[in-house]
Amino acid sequence: MKIKSSIELAVLAMAVSTASSAVFSGELNSLKTEVVSNDYDGGYQKTEYTVAIGSYQLSDKWSFLFDIDRDYIDAPSADKKQGWDTQVGLSQSLSQLGGFDFSMYYLARYDATWNNEDGSDESYYTQYIISPFFSKDVTVAGKDMSLGIELWAQVGAVQGEDLQDISGAEANFYLDSSLSDNWSLNLAWYNFNYYDSSEDEYDYQIGTENYLTYSLDLNSNVTFSVENYFEAYYTFDNEEILFYGHVAPMIEYSKEVGDFNYFASVSYEVLNGEYEDGEDYSSEVSTTHDRELEFSIGVSF
Repeated sequence: MKIKSSIELAVLAMAVSTASSAVFSGELNSLKTEVVSNDYDGGYQKTEYTVAIGSYQLSDKWSFLFDIDRDYIDAPSADKKQGWDTQVGLSQSLSQLGGFDFSMYYLARYDATWNNEDGSDESYYTQYIISPFFSKDVTVAGKDMSLGIELWAQVGAVQGEDLQDISGAEANFYLDSSLSDNWSLNLAWYNFNYYDSSEDEYDYQIGTENYLTYSLDLNSNVTFSVENYFEAYYTFDNEEILFYGHVAPMIEYSKEVGDFNYFASVSYEVLNGEYEDGEDYSSEVSTTHDRELEFSIGVSF
């Protein structure tokens, strides 16, 4: 695969340079490598090799972030594909602002896929992101929760074209809590407005993504959990409504050996459903749509 833009080369050089300097001036905060295999009822399969994901502490306020993934995709009635899914960047921890802990994130993404056999039909995109993040502990209905507010601005290009292709902004709100020893809740609300290069205007979308998870420790190394997931989006331009949800039990094994944690898990969507409606879609409800089997194995530091 060829990287076709000097911008991608600049991002890669920045990542290598920053990582090299970090070796001599900081310390590793976290590092994980894993393999995740997803198999759907419809025949779609994806295997993602996370080469490395983690962070490196450069100073009291700065960290280098990295997430390097190798993807292999097998879809029905289509050529097998492979690709890269990468993100590098910096996080900056700042002083409190209005009672919130305040951090800044500066990120660059490069994602690409191409045919597995001959490298043809390559597609890729780049994104450059700046994101302020605010967080604080709050009490809601007598429960201690973590509140996060994320602002997000990006420019991006498809196939090395105009950086306005996938530019836009977001405002995201997160609320996390342990409801009891076994139940946890993760809520997120999204507001998007992304530039639509084909219409020369911004398209607006609102959405929510929520997890209610039950976990039970079977012994010191094995945990059983059930993930109840729900997401919904509304796009104003075409009046599209999308709902999706699933119930997915999971068994996870983890074992600490020295400074390393070895882990493996398997989960399956025993129930899922999807609903989509709008100007470009007919109303459709499915309760057995592409149920997913997921297996993962890896090690973290």
